[in-house]
Amino acid sequence: MATPYQNIAKKALINWNGLTEQEATEKINNETVEQLESQVYAMDSVKFAVIGIGKEIGLTEEEITNFFTVAVNGPENSELFNLISSKISGISEQQKLNILSVIHDGWVVSNSSEKTFNKKVDRQQLRQYAPLELIGWNEVKSDLLFLEPILSSVGVSVNEETLQKAYHERVADYLEDQNINNQTDLINLISQGKAYYSVLTSELEERLKPYNEVVVSQILDNWAKKDLPTSQLFEQRSLDTNKTL
Repeated sequence: MATPYQNIAKKALINWNGLTEQEATEKINNETVEQLESQVYAMDSVKFAVIGIGKEIGLTEEEITNFFTVAVNGPENSELFNLISSKISGISEQQKLNILSVIHDGWVVSNSSEKTFNKKVDRQQLRQYAPLELIGWNEVKSDLLFLEPILSSVGVSVNEETLQKAYHERVADYLEDQNINNQTDLINLISQGKAYYSVLTSELEERLKPYNEVVVSQILDNWAKKDLPTSQLFEQRSLDTNKTL
């Protein structure tokens, strides 16, 4: 058996660090949490996943803290897993997306330093500083690496096909609610900074201001290349709008 954190670290070692299954398993069995964390940097996202779960099922602050502790350090047979399991039964796809949103929002805050921002500029990844509904299913799916092992520990499975469908329903609702019909609308939305995406720090909001059009261009490019259903949703809204003009 392994803790949720160890399962996450194993996936990260394989997916991100290029280790084989056997090599990753050996590390999980022989290295401490601190040693693993120095290689996978997963702790923040694990914390936000637990916080997100706690919000969705009404855990107390103490329960959230204790859940995080056993998710990272064990024991694997902690009675707390049974308690969480009884409360999380029946969690919906949109609630899972809410948790993924907390993970992503937490990442945005944790990665808002000038140094990280400049790296994102160089790598053409400023689109990652947008909310869950705009970053594309490909980005959302990547955070399942953190969430899935934690949900599994409390008896909840993830069906990626069903979750993806729910995500695109969420995106469609977001585009409708924000009245986003074309690229100009997206630029106007992004330019609102904290007013449209409240988790942005004031410093990050300022850093993003000169890059509104760049961010939107990257969002659209990501949709076109890696999230065709969202790209099609956006294009259909543009066509429908033009027909009514």
